[in-house]
Amino acid sequence: MNIDKKLIEKYHLGQCSPTERLLVEQWLLDDTFETKPLPISTAQKNKLESDIWADINAHIEQSKAPIKIKQKKYNFRYLGIAASLLAVLSIGFHLFNMSEKTDATFDNRTNANLKYINQDNYKIVLGKNATAQINTDTGEIKTTGNMLFIPKKNFAFSLSGDKKKELKIGETYFVLQPQKNGNQVIIAKSELTFLAPTLQHELKLQFNII
Repeated sequence: MNIDKKLIEKYHLGQCSPTERLLVEQWLLDDTFETKPLPISTAQKNKLESDIWADINAHIEQSKAPIKIKQKKYNFRYLGIAASLLAVLSIGFHLFNMSEKTDATFDNRTNANLKYINQDNYKIVLGKNATAQINTDTGEIKTTGNMLFIPKKNFAFSLSGDKKKELKIGETYFVLQPQKNGNQVIIAKSELTFLAPTLQHELKLQFNII
């Protein structure tokens, strides 16, 4: 196919086929491309090339300028408030965890009825006018009056001296008011028959046990 004035005009008017357009563009880009000389002057050729390139450039997609993302400037005042809140929450969480390990105290001295208390690791029923101090970390129980203790996990509670009593999950225990020597008495419900009949009757009556 020869590149002549007619073909150049078709290209300029956008009437070329894909093959003709490719041929013309190769001719424009390659000075060594072999074609028959055009029957036009050099000035006309230069003007024609300029017009063609102007038409091509109009259809070339210009690259968009990069979008600059503005960096957020955080107010140091708000950062300070956030840090303070985080510190308060951390302290609160720490104190909450510590509270799980320290003594839990319950008071039923002003109540003539039973007091039912449900904790994470155990349930208790305080008898009338009784108090209880329980530390599941050290294994100590101190009461005034009688109490029912129902563990939700196995515990080894401290008695007098170095003695330990294992309180097992699924069992109910009577924690009796301390004896005159200060020793705390803990017996399982299944051991109730070993107590004196008068004490058995008193405990059953107090905790509504049939």
